[in-house]
Amino acid sequence: MSSNNSENDDLKEIWSLFQDSPEEIQQKRQQITKAINSNNKSFPSQISIVTAFDELLSCFALGGQVKNYYRYGSYSTCAEQREKIWFALKNGTFSSNLNEEIDYDISPKELEKRQNVQAFFKKRLLEEKAQGSSEDIWDAREKPLNQPFKEYK
Repeated sequence: MSSNNSENDDLKEIWSLFQDSPEEIQQKRQQITKAINSNNKSFPSQISIVTAFDELLSCFALGGQVKNYYRYGSYSTCAEQREKIWFALKNGTFSSNLNEEIDYDISPKELEKRQNVQAFFKKRLLEEKAQGSSEDIWDAREKPLNQPFKEYK
């Protein structure tokens, strides 16, 4: 009976090494949110209606539904893609050449559309990060490994 208790104590001790406190996870999420909010230039300022439509079709297609069922155990309603196509219809362009050059003689309406598109992508990224990911536990490697599959002796 005492060996069973010692095994449980050992397991609890090992488990505590792998658990981050909720405060640490919240701090990591807040740091990511601050970094996202401070860098508006990294978000696209234009959205293609054709690309959004292609993403919607690929989600509803048989392959997209099979992939979603395999990963999550249910079929997808493609809510994110539907939201994106409706947003693109209101604020997007039909051209597939979306260059990010600075245009100084842009109309106020076009400027507002570009800001809306950046806000849309920023909101999406913040929502994805708020759901949680492996970044809550693992830190991104800043320096790549030289030979990751080579055995060291």
